[in-house]
Amino acid sequence: MPRFKIGERVALNGLLGELHGGDAIGTVVFIAPDRHGMDVFDEYEVAFEDSRQLRVRSFQLTHIVMTDTETHDEAASLDSQPETDLGRKH
Repeated sequence: MPRFKIGERVALNGLLGELHGGDAIGTVVFIAPDRHGMDVFDEYEVAFEDSRQLRVRSFQLTHIVMTDTETHDEAASLDSQPETDLGRKH
């Protein structure tokens, strides 16, 4: 079972996080489970705000805890997005 879900915010940890500095927080956009079933070696593709994408292993990531303000801001941005009818049958 993967440690992170698609759409979840994560941070690069250790030396990798230090090399990326303040830009070390991104969103999981793809998961490739380890073929031997070892969760620590699952691969995650992480997208960053500056449009970079990086593929890393589970042990190179850590969970991000959102503050109340960030949660409120994210909910507000979702409310302002237009609705679409994709997937609806007419």
